[in-house]
Amino acid sequence: VRVEASTEHIDYLRDVKPILDKHCVTCHSCYNSPCQAKMSSFEGIDRGASKLQAYNARRLHAADPTRLLIDAKSTSGWRNKGFYSFTQSKDSNETHNDSLMMHLLYDKKEHSQIIGEYSPETDDLICPKNKEELGEYLEDKPNHGMPYGLPALKVQEYTTLAQWLQHLNK
Repeated sequence: VRVEASTEHIDYLRDVKPILDKHCVTCHSCYNSPCQAKMSSFEGIDRGASKLQAYNARRLHAADPTRLLIDAKSTSGWRNKGFYSFTQSKDSNETHNDSLMMHLLYDKKEHSQIIGEYSPETDDLICPKNKEELGEYLEDKPNHGMPYGLPALKVQEYTTLAQWLQHLNK
């Protein structure tokens, strides 16, 4: 996804967290999200997401807990527990960002005029781990970018998050 370059410092607490709190935290606050992405803190964002379904009625045994600052204390610790980054871009450069989060924000921006059917109770709310899974999901549901079921971010909010993601990957 093309990202407008910025030389301004983007502060997580001042610039980014208010946007995440307003648009993302409602669904992405630990077990509310099917992928356990917790966007209410930087530690949660750094932890990433998981393919382990937090709510699984067919599970017969308890799953290992995934509590922030308790069950792992570093990025590598979370990766060892199967969590993956949704903010890191493998193919980013000065003008493009390839992170999962960027693609989901961009998809909503590009399809903001499409009114789709949203049913969190029955939708297959997958948590894509890579670009291939994300591509399949968005091909099937092109209006299911983030924020899911809500209007797209305002232009300045989108630009701020895009530039922040770009700076994370430098």
